[in-house]
Amino acid sequence: MARLTPWQMVVEALKAEGIDRVFGLPGNPLHFVADLKQHSDIKPVLVRHEHSGATLAYATARTTGRPAVCFTNPGPGITNLATALLEATCGSLPVIALSNGVPLSTDGMGAFQELDSVALMRPVTKWATRVVDPQTTPWVMQRAFSLAKNGRPGAVFIDLPSDIALQNCAMPAYRPSGARHRSRPDPEALTAAAQIIASVKQPVIVCGSGAVSATAGALIISLAQSLGGALFSTPGGRGTYPEDHPLCLGQIGLYFTQAGKQYFDDADLVISVGSRLEDFSTGGWTLWPKKAKLIQIDIDPGMIGLNIRPDAALVGDAALAVADLLQTLPSTHSKGVHERRKKINRLHTNFVSKIQRTANKQKKPISPKQVVNAVNRIFGKDTIMVHENGGADLWSYYWPYYQVLNAGDCIPMAEQTAMGMGVIGAIGAKIARPDKKVVCVTGDGALQMAMMELATAVEQRCGITWVVLNNQALGWPQYIQRLEKQPDIATEFSHSPDFTKLATAQGCKGIKVTDPAKVDAALKSAMKANQAGTPVLIDIHIAKHDYPPHFTTFHREVWGLGKK
Repeated sequence: MARLTPWQMVVEALKAEGIDRVFGLPGNPLHFVADLKQHSDIKPVLVRHEHSGATLAYATARTTGRPAVCFTNPGPGITNLATALLEATCGSLPVIALSNGVPLSTDGMGAFQELDSVALMRPVTKWATRVVDPQTTPWVMQRAFSLAKNGRPGAVFIDLPSDIALQNCAMPAYRPSGARHRSRPDPEALTAAAQIIASVKQPVIVCGSGAVSATAGALIISLAQSLGGALFSTPGGRGTYPEDHPLCLGQIGLYFTQAGKQYFDDADLVISVGSRLEDFSTGGWTLWPKKAKLIQIDIDPGMIGLNIRPDAALVGDAALAVADLLQTLPSTHSKGVHERRKKINRLHTNFVSKIQRTANKQKKPISPKQVVNAVNRIFGKDTIMVHENGGADLWSYYWPYYQVLNAGDCIPMAEQTAMGMGVIGAIGAKIARPDKKVVCVTGDGALQMAMMELATAVEQRCGITWVVLNNQALGWPQYIQRLEKQPDIATEFSHSPDFTKLATAQGCKGIKVTDPAKVDAALKSAMKANQAGTPVLIDIHIAKHDYPPHFTTFHREVWGLGKK
């Protein structure tokens, strides 16, 4: 056994687990950062705020499908991680957070920055723990990686008290956590699902983030073709398959479009793959086919029947479950498949053509749909779309105004929809996949929660583009005020920074657009600058309260707003 400190063992563990970067900022650099430099080639990526470190890890984990690591300091350094770790756990992403903690020897005595960090982190992670014996560090790290990536992935938090973490002691060599464990569904459940499928006439498949994590897209496409089923997703499931596939009809719930909702409403079977079928994706579980049976596929048995009770439940890895289901299907299920595929293809083609005609129209003030459609057209394939969360930027969520053209090329936030994480996460996406173009569509409200990290993108030579849909307001809350005939209180920005000057001051290229005829030129200029490693912010002044049709319908019919 070698004599090491716990921080040195942490570095050994990260090397063994294949981690090449960690995200965060140091307090006392003797904790972790010094050992990174002296004992590894792992690169620390310096951010401006602790929240940003966890956010970059979130985006990296989503992009690569592998665990990503962030680090922080005691007290506020830990509390600043909570939001991003909550989002990672909700989004089923393997993020591991390391913290230098207050001394264990003075626990409870009022030490500087003292905090019961484990209690704080338990509700927002899969596992939160403190190293109390330095010799357990190898086990803690192995357990952290194993828990973060297995079953339903999620965040893990590890506190290393400062007096424990610098003790030199004999430790066993680190043993890596090993490959991700993958399970298959019960054969009887597969038979039950196949029997349901044999008699259906209009099946649909809904993909959640579990389908992305399992890289199950090719198998799901095969299932859709075999059934003559339409492909849908939740926001978390975007990127399971390319959305220009002829069987794709967009997303569900808040994000329905006309063609998709009509087909979904008439479905007699929903196959859910790796989704918890949460609130926004189902309209509070009201936007659901009234006569449809449900086959639910999920790796976590605790998610089965969480809100909608399935007629058949397949517990297992999404890719393995879909592969087994394909093998189990009876030969008689093929009746009517060709006609169903033709019908879906026709709906897809006609609706995409209709939207392309309307989205390309230029009007002043600029419509956000023109912008997101232009991003799709100009940046094209091999572009990772990093979503923000607000009223105007929801246009980038709505298919086919924006279509994810390659599997894996989408980073949404999970159901917490933490604003600002997309702006920051775009940096992590580019670091993880430098071969990809990266675009974040954001509102001005979300941007102002994350502006400090523009310089981080410059330091890392991240050629990314932020497209700011600027309506000088918190648009979504203000829209609700107007629906309910309330005054615009605390939603209007009476003064905003000049975002282009702010971007330029941090080393980015800034472009302001107020003329719809100049949107394409701005995007082309940004893409060229990105190729040279320069981040670009495009500030586009847009029409207020210009939203997708089902967005407005959802507010009226699901939430009952605007009916006074």
